[in-house]
Amino acid sequence: MYNILVVDDEPMICKGVATILRQSSLNISEVFIAYNGFEALDFIHLEKIDLVFTDIQMEKMNGIELIENIFMEDPSIPVVILSAHGEFEYAQKAIRFGAKEYLVKPITPDRLLAIVKQLLSDKEEKARHFAEWEGKWALPEYSSPEQNYYLNELMTGAIHPSEVDGILETLGRRLDGTYYSMLMIKLFLERGGIHDEEILTLKDRNLLKYAALNIMDETAGQWNHLVFNNHHSTFTLLLQVSEEENRDALRVNQLQMVAQMIHTNLQKYVNVKSRIGISRIREGVTQWPVLYKEAQTSLNWSDNDAHKGHYMVYIEDIGHVMSDQPLSRTQMDEANHRIVFAAKTYMESSFCQKGLKLQDIADSVHLSPNYLSYLFKKVMGINIWDYVTRLRMEEGKRLIMTTDKRRYEISEAIGYESPEHFSKIFKKHFGINISELKSAGS
Repeated sequence: MYNILVVDDEPMICKGVATILRQSSLNISEVFIAYNGFEALDFIHLEKIDLVFTDIQMEKMNGIELIENIFMEDPSIPVVILSAHGEFEYAQKAIRFGAKEYLVKPITPDRLLAIVKQLLSDKEEKARHFAEWEGKWALPEYSSPEQNYYLNELMTGAIHPSEVDGILETLGRRLDGTYYSMLMIKLFLERGGIHDEEILTLKDRNLLKYAALNIMDETAGQWNHLVFNNHHSTFTLLLQVSEEENRDALRVNQLQMVAQMIHTNLQKYVNVKSRIGISRIREGVTQWPVLYKEAQTSLNWSDNDAHKGHYMVYIEDIGHVMSDQPLSRTQMDEANHRIVFAAKTYMESSFCQKGLKLQDIADSVHLSPNYLSYLFKKVMGINIWDYVTRLRMEEGKRLIMTTDKRRYEISEAIGYESPEHFSKIFKKHFGINISELKSAGS
């Protein structure tokens, strides 16, 4: 049974789509409705969602921002855009950010149900596709032993400006943009494969690397990119970043979205665990060796015993240990606790703010959302958004029990967009509804 989330600031659209889905013969358990991106994220945090439909132009949080946030939570959730805009630019950006389909309103019920049926079966189809990896993969068309050697040589030395045209020509002009970033992916091949078996032979290990290379290549398919093999089961993904993406305030989240999808797909389809280091975005081919070193530094940091539980590290998240005198384990733990305490203090003063985002909390302590989420869970034993929800619910409960405020006033006071949504979250959190609480307290 599947749960579907419909997000649109037009109630008639939400109700219409939900009615079509509920009356269909598809194996649908429940259809949730959210009237903005923030309500949608609450459902993502609290429910198991298998598919999301969302409008692209909504106040407070647009569809693109919602897709990014969904992918930070779970990159395996397929997202479909429902939009009144058919322009190529909207569709291209939505698909680049992970949307599976871009549908222009109005859409017929038959078309809607066909899309749902297809996407809900895609997970199983993809699993079967990767399940047949042994002996059936082909190297990416741009890949060759010579090119692999060439790229490794480039990354370990300086690139002179006079060499740039020749390099791009050698690479078949696959990458000819202005901005680039790198991800370095380390595979752990002690176990893996479809049946998650111990890997004992060189042949099986090489087959697993082969499958992993194809998964990385397919996952990054929406970007101009190259994947090449380094050594010791480590690969580097070179991504070309568009000027628009480089200007976007959430550009780091885009890189982490790619990394998270790679990590998830490797684990899901071939049972291979991985760790990933992420560089900054830099301008020009001559910066490739610098990006390579940054990605390598980030990967080495994730291998540190103090961070074994974190599989993805962005270079700017480790700036506090990039000095000539690295912190000891105890000093590192103290520094992490200070960061988490600062984030916790920010949340406790801001949880009533409407439209509070994970990005806002991360910005308050100058970390990426992914790394802060890891540190917060490690120190506090609870997810960031669960903590925000707990703060809101406890304050809502206090206001219900100690004031005469109405439900809509309490909802407004603790940062929710609608009293109906507040009531749903309250029932989910406490196991009783608001009227039951009032009756018990009277």
